[in-house]
Amino acid sequence: QHYKSITFIEVRKMEENRTLVLICISLGLLLLLLFNYSHDQDQSGISVLTNSQPEKDKFSSVQGNFNSKSTDSIENTTLLLDQNLISDTEASTNKSSTLGVEPANDNNYHINNSELTDLQKHTLEKSHKILAKIRENCAARNISTVWNFRDKFLKPRLLIAKKEYHILYGSNPKTGSTSFKKFLFRIDGVTDEDHEFHRNAGGHYKTVYNTNFFENEADFNQYVKIMAIRNPIVRVVSAFRDKQLRHNKYFKAPQNITDSEDFALFVQNRLPKEKESDVHLQPQWHNMCICQFPYDLVVQIEEVGRYIPLIQKLTGTEHVEYPGSRKEQGTDSHDSMDFVNQYWAGLNEEQKQIILNKYSRDFEILGYTKFDEDGFPLLSYDSEITTKKI
Repeated sequence: QHYKSITFIEVRKMEENRTLVLICISLGLLLLLLFNYSHDQDQSGISVLTNSQPEKDKFSSVQGNFNSKSTDSIENTTLLLDQNLISDTEASTNKSSTLGVEPANDNNYHINNSELTDLQKHTLEKSHKILAKIRENCAARNISTVWNFRDKFLKPRLLIAKKEYHILYGSNPKTGSTSFKKFLFRIDGVTDEDHEFHRNAGGHYKTVYNTNFFENEADFNQYVKIMAIRNPIVRVVSAFRDKQLRHNKYFKAPQNITDSEDFALFVQNRLPKEKESDVHLQPQWHNMCICQFPYDLVVQIEEVGRYIPLIQKLTGTEHVEYPGSRKEQGTDSHDSMDFVNQYWAGLNEEQKQIILNKYSRDFEILGYTKFDEDGFPLLSYDSEITTKKI
């Protein structure tokens, strides 16, 4: 009887083990099927983008400057920046011949600028010089500047396209990306109040996951590839004011403290994280794949006013009004540099160094000035590449 009991227990265990093995095999087969299904969708050009025309390809990434400690609102500048990012192409029949844009890696641009104003030509030239400087800085630090169209996943964190206008925008958080998305909605006649721009493309632009979005490399080259950059110090202040002060996203601040004290706590307790999950706080150079992705225009949100008309001209969207900044909309009554000056003064030396360390590559690669340096918050080489002021 004892022998039979042991045998029964052993058989029972064998049956349980066999059941577990079958479950594992079934899960493995299910995962394989899901992977193949996703791969098939990718190859067939099915994407989460939005316009009615079927998509066949997808895509990749890179980024840039400002003018003195002026009183341009941080939020104002941010929103304006994205506004200026939009480029405009000719009617669809003329897009190919008008905007034959070569990959930025070769610094070989063939945009028909015969109808550009002198200021627009100078702005385009300055953007190209910024891109060249960025890639020079990348190469000097042994960071690859090579991009291959067939590498489907070497791309900015978020790449969106307006297919009809051949606009390809690398969305860099806290550099006016909300305004740029609003702009894409406005092209279709959708007002700012009608949509949640961050959560719902609503068919007004498409998310590009890889180069399968495009028919081929020649099709990819027809897009005006745009991204915006911002001084890291000004950008982190903007992120703090938006995400912490307005939404308490990062931690619950103690009561009865000033905004400057709150910012110091934010810098001390949040920024030192080695692996930052929040895209609003991640360094721009890596976030936007700026060393490799073949951008055509890098918009300095500090000088967004000179970029918006250029983008609208190149993309044929001059008829669309670009969204204003928060200050222009009456939701922010202070100037950005006032906040930067105030918050920086409230930091101790250790906290200041946390910011400088966190964004050290942004300073090195993009070339932005630090708080105590001449020309802050503009690019350190701004005077060298600026051929005409607004």
